[in-house]
Amino acid sequence: MCITRLSPLPSTTTCKSAQAQGLFVLSLFRDTLPPEILAEIFKSGSAGNPRFLKNASQVCAQWRAAALDPDLWTDISVAFFMRDVVRWTSLCLERSKSCLFDVSLQVPDETTNLELITELMLLFVRHAQRLRRLYITGATAGVRINPAEAFALLENAQRAPHLSVLELVWDNPSQAIDMAPPRDGILIYTPALTSLRLHGVPSPVPFVGLRSLDIQGLRTSYADFRDMVTASPLLTTLILPKLRLLTDTKATSHTLPPIAIPSLKSLALSFANPPPSEQFNPCHNLLSLLQIPNVEYLELVGGIMPDLAESLQKPGAFGKLRTLRLVGMTFVARRGSGEVDNALYIRELSSIEELHLIQSYAEYLLPLSAPEDKIHSRSSASASGRPRRLSITFRNEASLVAMRHKMLPIGLYIGSIHQPVPEVTHCDVFPNLRCIALDTLMASDAVWLYKLLGERPGVTSVKLSALAERHFVQSLGTGPDGSLHRLPWRTDSMDFVQRTPVDASKLLRERVQVSVQNIGAHGLIPWQGP
Repeated sequence: MCITRLSPLPSTTTCKSAQAQGLFVLSLFRDTLPPEILAEIFKSGSAGNPRFLKNASQVCAQWRAAALDPDLWTDISVAFFMRDVVRWTSLCLERSKSCLFDVSLQVPDETTNLELITELMLLFVRHAQRLRRLYITGATAGVRINPAEAFALLENAQRAPHLSVLELVWDNPSQAIDMAPPRDGILIYTPALTSLRLHGVPSPVPFVGLRSLDIQGLRTSYADFRDMVTASPLLTTLILPKLRLLTDTKATSHTLPPIAIPSLKSLALSFANPPPSEQFNPCHNLLSLLQIPNVEYLELVGGIMPDLAESLQKPGAFGKLRTLRLVGMTFVARRGSGEVDNALYIRELSSIEELHLIQSYAEYLLPLSAPEDKIHSRSSASASGRPRRLSITFRNEASLVAMRHKMLPIGLYIGSIHQPVPEVTHCDVFPNLRCIALDTLMASDAVWLYKLLGERPGVTSVKLSALAERHFVQSLGTGPDGSLHRLPWRTDSMDFVQRTPVDASKLLRERVQVSVQNIGAHGLIPWQGP
C-alpha cells in the first residue's frame, strides 16, 4: 500500500504575503477601470443588493465618486427585511438628487405593520414630482393589511407629472374594478402615464393617454369604456383577466354604435365565472362592439369561455392576427342552450402564423389527417346519408371533459361516440402556420406534434416547454412498423403492444428548429397551471 505524504500547510507568513499580493492586484484593477465601466459594474451589482453601493463607496475615492452617481440610486427596491428600511429608502431618494426614480415595493406575507407602510408611502408621496415608475404588490392573501388603507395614501400625491408606469397589484380576486370616476373626485394628475396595471385595487388615476392597460375583474359600462378608448387613442395593449364586462342594462349590442380601437395590437382575455342567471349573455357582449382590425396578438386563457362567435367580431375581421395563444382552454362547453364549440371559430382565423398551445386540447383544435381505412366506423343508420370521405378524425372533447368528473351512463357514452364528425379540410386550418409552441402534461400531444410536422411542411420552428421536451425524450417509442407512439404505462393491459423507447427529441430536431423555453410564463396573463 503506497502512502503519499500530504503537502505542508502554508505558514502564516505565506498567507499574509498572498493576501498582500491579492490586495496589490486589486489596487491595480481598482485604479485602472474607467468611470463608465465602474458605473456598469455598480449598476449590475446593486440589483437586488441595496447595500452594494454603500460598501463600494468606501473602497477608495474613485469608487466613491462612481458609486455616488445619482443615476445609480434611481432604481429603489424596498427591502422589508432591513431594520432601517425607511432610513435606507430616504437615503436612496436623497442620493438620486434631481433624477427621476423608480420604486418597487412588495409587501411580504407576514407584514402587519401598517405604520411602516404608511411611512414609506408618505415618503414617496413627498417626492412624487420625480416619480417615474411605481410598482406595489400586495403579495398573497396572507397579508393582513387593508389595501384600501395602504393605497389611499397615494391620493396625497395629487400630482405626479413624470409618472409613466403604475402597477398596483393586491391579491383580491373578487374585487371588481370599474372605469367610473370616484365619487369624491380625487385622482392623481398623471399626464405622462402610458402603462397602467390594476389588480384588486380601484384606480387612483384617470384612464387617459394610456398605451397599455391591464385590469383584473373589469366591470364597466359601455359609456365608461368608450370614454377610456377616446381618451387613449394610442392604446396598443389591452389585458383583461377575469373579465366581467357589462353593457348598459337597458341597451343591447344591436342598439349601440361600435367602439373602434385601430391602434390596438395585443389583446389578452380570461373570464370570470358569472352567476348562473346570466349564462354569459349579456355578460360579455361589450366585446362584440369592439372593432380591432389591427390586432396581431390574441391570448385566451382559462376554461371559462363564452361563445366566441357572439362575443368577438367575425374571424375575417382579424386579417392581421399573427400569433394566437391558448392557455388552459376548453374548446367545447355546455351552456343552457346546448353545446358551444369555440374551436369552430378559432379554426377560421386563417392568418395565424404562430400558435401557442399551453395545456390545451391540441389535437381537437388542429387534428391530423386520417387514412381512409382508419376513419371511425359509423352505424349504418348514421352513415346512410353521409359520404365516407372525411379527412380528419376528431375526438369528442365534450365527452372527455364530462368523463373527467363522473362516469357517464353507457348509453350516453356510446351516443357521444357516434356524434357527427365535423367536416374540415385539413389544409384549410391555419394555412399560414409557421411556428408551434407546446406545453402539455400528455405524452400523446407530443406524438400529435411530431406527426403534424410530417403533414405540415410549412411549420419550420417549434417551441417546447421543459415538460413537453421531457415527453419527447422519455415518453415515446416506436412500434413494429416504425411509427411513433407513447410508451404504455402498463405492460399487462389487453391492448399492450411492444414498443421500443426512442429519444424523439432528436428526431424532432431533424425536421424543424427546436427551442426549449419557459413558454408558460411568456403570456400577458399569468398562468397558474391546471
